[in-house]
Amino acid sequence: MKKLIIGLIIIFFILIVIIIGKVNTNNILTDPYVLNDFTIIQKDIKKGFTIKDKYDNEWVWIVVPKNIFKNAKNNKDYENIYNDLKKYVNEYHDDKFNDSSFLETRNKVLSSIFTYGGFYVSRYEIGTDDIRNRNSTLSLKAYSQKNKYVYNYVTRDDAVNIAKEISNYETNLLFGFQWDLICKFIEEYGYHNDEKITKDMILVNSTSWGNYYSSSFDINEGKYSKDYGNTYEEIKDNFKKSAYQNYLLTTGCAENNKVLNIYDFAGNVSEWTLEESINNMYVIRDGSFSFNYGGSDPVAGRYELSIDSKDKNYGFRISLIK
Repeated sequence: MKKLIIGLIIIFFILIVIIIGKVNTNNILTDPYVLNDFTIIQKDIKKGFTIKDKYDNEWVWIVVPKNIFKNAKNNKDYENIYNDLKKYVNEYHDDKFNDSSFLETRNKVLSSIFTYGGFYVSRYEIGTDDIRNRNSTLSLKAYSQKNKYVYNYVTRDDAVNIAKEISNYETNLLFGFQWDLICKFIEEYGYHNDEKITKDMILVNSTSWGNYYSSSFDINEGKYSKDYGNTYEEIKDNFKKSAYQNYLLTTGCAENNKVLNIYDFAGNVSEWTLEESINNMYVIRDGSFSFNYGGSDPVAGRYELSIDSKDKNYGFRISLIK
């Protein structure tokens, strides 16, 4: 009898180990930190934990499970942290591109992600108060707020400088690995119109949840431009954007283009990052409102631009860390 009981106990523990082994150990939520002078406006991490600073800029927490760090020993082990992150987002990473510039900033971001299990990203494409064109001068007044004109006609280096000024905390233009981590977070928890976001909707075709030339959706509020951002019209009566139209939107216009509380991660404008190519070209991610299709320039897509490139299609968003 005693042997039978011992045998049953052993079988029980074996079953427990098997069950635990089948759990996706990468899919573990990390608790966001809330910085001083910030208020919480959405508490559910799986819906996009969102905070607002005293300047009314809004930020969404991107989960990075701590148990993905298999080789990194501490928050100063930068290269192993970086390599562990690359392995975690391997579907979205591309070895032809790198985050080798701005090493001091990169290491601060890596250390913070390792320590706290995530980072904040601006809820909106970075916006500004005034309509911009090719002759617009650089302004450091920029916001992560709804119903702003997109801060376009900006070079990568301009975006770097603007990113540093938007908060009293550590803010930076997104590194390539941060963009990939957002893709991974959306893959894990993202829903669009009650449909689970799939890898294909990130890697292959993002038309359904972004403002691309070929997409169609309702625009709920804000303004839209039919002439590539030169003039804008107020949105009235839930205006519908039809397919094969070039409409540049102010920030946060369309609920259709929101996933995990992040607006316009797909389309509207392509977004600068700190990632660079082996050809010493700068990297911009996803497609835009005017000439891209969600199938040829999906969310995870990259393309290379020269140092002085700026256009109506190029904008950016930024991250915030503790």
